[in-house]
Amino acid sequence: MAGQHSLRPRRSVFPGEHGEIQSIVFRLCALGRGQLTPGRGLTQGPQNPKKQGIFHIHEVRDKLREIVGASTNWRDHVKAMEERKLLHGFLAKSQDGLPPRRMKDSYIEVLLPLGSEPELREKYLTVQNTVRFGRILEDLDSLGVLICYMHNKIHSAKMSPLSIVTALVDKIDMCKKSLSPEQDIKFSGHVSWVGKTSMEVKMQMFQVDKHLKIVHCLNKTS
Repeated sequence: MAGQHSLRPRRSVFPGEHGEIQSIVFRLCALGRGQLTPGRGLTQGPQNPKKQGIFHIHEVRDKLREIVGASTNWRDHVKAMEERKLLHGFLAKSQDGLPPRRMKDSYIEVLLPLGSEPELREKYLTVQNTVRFGRILEDLDSLGVLICYMHNKIHSAKMSPLSIVTALVDKIDMCKKSLSPEQDIKFSGHVSWVGKTSMEVKMQMFQVDKHLKIVHCLNKTS
């Protein structure tokens, strides 16, 4: 991931991978005690995940379009590109001009409500009624880019002057053999390291099983 903000690690925020995953699991368990639909999802009824501080999976790409100024027609695209040229003034002249960032500044949680929203589930199913893992990887890639933009967020500008892409995927660890199409999935991630022109992002994926236990499914570093 490409970026330019400095990162000042705070050990009290993320003491390490094990502690980070453990804290996420504890948070999910807290949600589960009052908001789990038995055998299905991480939210109950028509609750808005945004009120819980969680993005819906659709909001991830919508947020990216807003940040980069993407549009669905050529006229708006030309206008957006002209507006992006005016954003160059927001770029720092040197590393010293960058505000410090903590890992928690870029931390995001995203809900993929496969169990709670049957209409959405259909888009993630194969002909064998299993979860399309390629769609999961697409969601993780979009999430990784959004995390980088959150780390480089400029509060005085709606759009970002930066262009961020995934340069490579360093590692994907599957902790669960298969995903259930009947249960909600939750992604989380944050920037874990920053250089002058690149960033490292760590992401995790969790799912509720039929016994209402939070199962750690995947780790990804890009």
